[in-house]
Amino acid sequence: MDALEKATAYLSRKPHTQQEVTDYLLRKEYSPEETADAVARLKEYGYIDDLAYAKLYFEYGFEKARGKDRIARELAGKGISREVIEQAFEQLEETPDEEEVAYSLALQIVQEADADPAEMTYEEKQKLQARIVRRLASRGFNGGICYRAARETVK
Repeated sequence: MDALEKATAYLSRKPHTQQEVTDYLLRKEYSPEETADAVARLKEYGYIDDLAYAKLYFEYGFEKARGKDRIARELAGKGISREVIEQAFEQLEETPDEEEVAYSLALQIVQEADADPAEMTYEEKQKLQARIVRRLASRGFNGGICYRAARETVK
C-alpha cells in the first residue's frame, strides 16, 4: 500500500490535521518525500483542510461547554498554526457567550455541592469559589471569566 492509500484509509475513519497525517505516515515508515507528496495531493483534493478542521473543532468544543482558550490549545497541539486557529474562530457564524456558559457551569457546580451559599461560612464560600475556578479553568475559560462566575454564583 502506498502512502497516499494509507493516508486515505486513515482519513476515512475521521478527519485529521495535516500534521496528524504527516506524523501517521512517518510512523508507518514512509519516507519524508512519500509523506510530503501524499499530504500535498490530499490537500489538493480537499481531504486535508486545517481551516475547516479547526472550525469544526471549535463548534464541537463549544457544544461540550469548553472555552476558546482550551480549544485553541488543543488545536495547536494537533499542529494547527496560531494564524489558522484565529482565522477559524473569526469565520464561525456564531460563538457562545463565554461569560454565560461559565456562569451556567458555575451554577451547576454550586448545585452539585448541595449547599446554599447564603448559609455558608466565609471559608466554605472561598473553597466553593476555588472549586468553581479550577473546574472552569480546566474547561479552558480565561481567568477573568472564571473568577467573575465564581463570585457571582457564590455571594
